[in-house]
Amino acid sequence: MNTSVLVIRKWKVVLGGINKMTRWWAPAVAFLVILTAFELAGCNDGKDSRASEQGIPALALADLATTVSDFQIREWPRNLRTDLKGSSIKVVLPENAPDRPWNDALMKKFRELTGIEVQTIRPGNDTSAVLSTYLREFETGSPRADVYAIDIVWPGILSAYAEDLRPAFGDMSDMVPGLVENNTVRGKLIAVPYFVEISLLYYRRDLLQKYHFVQPPGTWNELEQQAKVIAKGERASGRGMFWGFLWQGAASEALTCNALEWQISQSGGSLLKPDGRVSLERAQMVQALERARRWIGTISPPDVTGQLEDDSLRIWKNGDAAFMRNWPYAYVESMRSDSIVRNKVGVTLLPKGDHPGARHADVLGGFQLMVSIKSANKDAAIELVKFLTSPEIQRVNAVTRGYAPTRPALYDSPVLKANPFFATLRNVLLNGAVTRPSTTAGPQYNRVSTAYFTAVRQTLIGQKSAAAAITELENELCRLSAK
Repeated sequence: MNTSVLVIRKWKVVLGGINKMTRWWAPAVAFLVILTAFELAGCNDGKDSRASEQGIPALALADLATTVSDFQIREWPRNLRTDLKGSSIKVVLPENAPDRPWNDALMKKFRELTGIEVQTIRPGNDTSAVLSTYLREFETGSPRADVYAIDIVWPGILSAYAEDLRPAFGDMSDMVPGLVENNTVRGKLIAVPYFVEISLLYYRRDLLQKYHFVQPPGTWNELEQQAKVIAKGERASGRGMFWGFLWQGAASEALTCNALEWQISQSGGSLLKPDGRVSLERAQMVQALERARRWIGTISPPDVTGQLEDDSLRIWKNGDAAFMRNWPYAYVESMRSDSIVRNKVGVTLLPKGDHPGARHADVLGGFQLMVSIKSANKDAAIELVKFLTSPEIQRVNAVTRGYAPTRPALYDSPVLKANPFFATLRNVLLNGAVTRPSTTAGPQYNRVSTAYFTAVRQTLIGQKSAAAAITELENELCRLSAK
């Protein structure tokens, strides 16, 4: 098929909620679009994995899956057990309608290969509500299922309720190391990585060309410069509500992600070290927060401290911004017929700081598969996890659903290697992506995250200086880590 034709087998995106964590399925569709976009746009010499300025042709939505045969699984692992025929297990998959036929096809193929019956429980896609349900079930000793799909920040929270999968899966040296580390709590492998996603920088290709910028910004200072020039020019042209850079500053997990990107990219520490000690480099973090505060009302909207991902996207789709930090789902939305920026959007890595040791720090997201410690059919449950996370099914999911694989070697397969963005993504996963300290914090993660985004927001809205907010944050993190 010509690379100018994007094949999307599930494209009806129905957004639910305003936080990106309520859409575990949206990145699947988005990655298909983004991967094709990068292939069409091309890449530069690869020194810093930035996207080029080449135009992206109009995207064609073709070959939509409409029949059962369209969802047939044509590649699968050959080493699954067949001596568990007749066993019955349940799997919980937070999902939305477009994912259902693919998941049903996977479960059908698994049943054909192993004789194990699988019932899928669909609790909706609001992951905050899903986590509450999981905890309620586990805490009352009555979990409904054998296998649970869990968010990347949940392993530390759910570790007490998970079967140790290390004996069944070994060291998983073929997986992205950061994902395995994230899913390991005190030596116990809580879950196996299923798919990943990363935060991204969106930019207006047409406006970079209009204002004579050769490539998107590689550092935060470059972003400031480009955003100021473009915003000034667009406002002078009559777009009085045009902004340079959109991000998420509401008091939420979204701000935790944004702030960690600023902090880590500026060599400001990782918030918590693996041993639980606080990791804050004060000078660099003060610089990062003061820089973000400087954006408000200049290159970013005055009310950005109340905005989440969908708020940013609404402004972006209206054509009122030059740059936006968001998740992969935003690309699909940007390319819709009601979007003013349709076919004008580029995607690249988030900028890095200007301090020695600065780096790109795109936050890692995604889902993992966990087996309940209460499962009465652990062998069968483990076989399902092996099936769903196998190289074969990860490759199927990458091609048909856009799920980014968690095994670096898969990016070398011919069908993925042909797409330049997969190479960029692999580089990010191995060298650039960062995780939130959820595993280290364990059950305290929600409190850690709340303390963090509260301190950051106090600086952003002028309640406290960056130095004072960081001092109080450090004290609170020390208190929480001592519990």
